[in-house]
Amino acid sequence: MSRERNRAIAALLGTAVVVVVIAVAMFIGLSRNGSTEDITSQEMAIGEDHMLAVDAGGDVYAWGHNKMGELGDVTCDNKSEPVKVEVPGRVVQVAAGNELSFALNKSGNLYAWGDNTSYQMGDGMNISRMEPEKMMEDVAMVAAGSKHAMAIGEDGALYVWGRNKDGALGIDDSACDQTDEDGYACMSTPYKLMDNVAYIDAGEDYSMAITTDGTLYAWGSNIDHQLGLEQTDSENSNGEAYQSEPAKVMDGISKVACGTRYMAFALTEDGVLYGWGDNRVGSVGTTKVADMENNVQATPLKLMEDVTDIAAGSAHAVALTSDGTAYTWGVNNYTQLGMKYGDDVYEIGDESIYYQAEPRELAKHVEAIAAGGFNSMYRSSDGVLRTIGCNLYGQLGIGSEEDSVKTATAVYLKK
Repeated sequence: MSRERNRAIAALLGTAVVVVVIAVAMFIGLSRNGSTEDITSQEMAIGEDHMLAVDAGGDVYAWGHNKMGELGDVTCDNKSEPVKVEVPGRVVQVAAGNELSFALNKSGNLYAWGDNTSYQMGDGMNISRMEPEKMMEDVAMVAAGSKHAMAIGEDGALYVWGRNKDGALGIDDSACDQTDEDGYACMSTPYKLMDNVAYIDAGEDYSMAITTDGTLYAWGSNIDHQLGLEQTDSENSNGEAYQSEPAKVMDGISKVACGTRYMAFALTEDGVLYGWGDNRVGSVGTTKVADMENNVQATPLKLMEDVTDIAAGSAHAVALTSDGTAYTWGVNNYTQLGMKYGDDVYEIGDESIYYQAEPRELAKHVEAIAAGGFNSMYRSSDGVLRTIGCNLYGQLGIGSEEDSVKTATAVYLKK
């Protein structure tokens, strides 16, 4: 199935359900025999069809789709195995958007490469780049949406840039200084939005931030109730709801995970997982939502307890519990849940969307999880990273030409 085919399915799901998946997560470098070096970095990020990982020495590796140079190897060739990206300094975090990559080093310098057509690199230009370029200093954390990005400064200030479609940046279009080729207002350089921010994440045209007191805020598109708000303050020209500025969702939150656009999750400080959004293909992870007629959960709903981590794609998710068990749910068309089909199927014309509506065990003895594209991954207690799901562009990183893989397979950063 081609990339264009995937997007055609996603377009169908935009009016009915979901089929494209993206997300965020964690990782560590592996040696050839599957063992690990000492753990000094555990960072990984997944874009639509490419992945980034940081090894124990702080070096960055990338693999998968590379049309816009998002792998940072000065080519536009897809890679089915990890390639090293030359990022200055010891990298401590990576983030991936739609054909866009970021790396943050220990000194607080932020580097970006890949698609920049909507000013989402934040360097003041709309020229895409095939190798890392420094674009910001004194950064503590970065997050990438599809066409916009955010960073927390070392002083706790939150900065936003890129495309402002449906309020994705939390600012008025009049505050933006550029327009992209699709006519959307864009901010070409970092714009300070708020202070005292501790954690951030972003999806397609929406964003979320947790302040230092544990308060979760959301803004941007709410077409699928992905903001978790009872109501928003604006509508676009198509009558679709969005929030134009940060609005409070809930208190006591330690982490948030944004799907591409269909659902989001929040994890409390004591391990309670909440979810909300469009649940027509089980993306929220429950069979009981507030609006059963439309299968939508507009506000936070308690899902699980004893959860230590959560990773969200566009239509599937992975949760990790305190006993080291990973659970998955949502869309499963490329076996990204680690099984062949699921408990149910959603028919859209000639398309069959297989999904799992409630959490299902993926693996035991897991230390870290990730979800993105049509993929899931986890690092087990033996230190080995394993990936499953779609592999159309080599995004599993296992050197295979198979379109999809449902058996978890080890990834090696170094040969």
